[in-house]
Amino acid sequence: MTPQKYLRPLTFSVCLAMASSAHAQTAAPATASTPAMAAPASSAPAGSAPGRRGGGGNAADGAPAPWDRPADGPAIFTEDFASGAVDSKKWVVAATNNATVTVEKDYVAPGKNALHIHYPAGARNAIDFIGLTVPESLRNHFYGRAYVFMQTIPSGHCVLMTAGSSGYPISNFLEIGLRQNHFQPSFQQNGPNVPRYEDHPLQGTPPAGRWFCLEWEFNDQPDRIVMWIDGKLAVNETFKSQDGAKHSELTGGFFEYYIGFRSWSAPAKDVDIYYHDIAISDKPIGQLAPADGSAAK
Repeated sequence: MTPQKYLRPLTFSVCLAMASSAHAQTAAPATASTPAMAAPASSAPAGSAPGRRGGGGNAADGAPAPWDRPADGPAIFTEDFASGAVDSKKWVVAATNNATVTVEKDYVAPGKNALHIHYPAGARNAIDFIGLTVPESLRNHFYGRAYVFMQTIPSGHCVLMTAGSSGYPISNFLEIGLRQNHFQPSFQQNGPNVPRYEDHPLQGTPPAGRWFCLEWEFNDQPDRIVMWIDGKLAVNETFKSQDGAKHSELTGGFFEYYIGFRSWSAPAKDVDIYYHDIAISDKPIGQLAPADGSAAK
């Protein structure tokens, strides 16, 4: 598969966040791969306690509410890393605190190459992402697909991907994360000059020790994350504002998309996650082929 559309690379503005119960954020120094980002404005209100609930009335182990999936369509953007490297014309790389982003050649997946995200043991709140600017046609609603391999499920609150307003993590975004051996789909309000807020239920169980096909829907009208694992519905969550009165346009649109790994705690062991055949579109994309379930090399 070859990329169908080249996207303008975004200016990746990332800061490291020092861990606390409220995930208080501070600016990170610039590195060769990660530009510095201004810290939140000093006038920003103090963060509120994170919210927790089972979105859609579903407990962590409960089945997601049924969701009618539209018919599959062609991808607007695809990336199979066939060049053997991360294409700087499409992606910007952010890797801090000894975290690394590489492309592994001849890797077992649906294709030959895979993005390798390596997050070292003991790294607290390192960033390990590649990011792109979301096409204007997908600013309010888009679907995606990626093949994923995790040998084990990392502990603590971890992040696999986000999409939202500019300036992550000082931004408003939807997130696909992990916590307590479950997926943690969430809305995170972290933009400057707004109270900090999270709506982060747990739902669905991520596979470990095999390749799987992760498909998702990000919607800002209303704010919702739907996820499929190997074609089976795993998550269906709709998010609310801090006062519970609003369920739409919480992020203000999707301008930036990031995929990789981030941990809010210091993992005891190295974390290695692999991605292949990343695609986004205005319709579900579907699988290239059923994930074979084999272990990675």
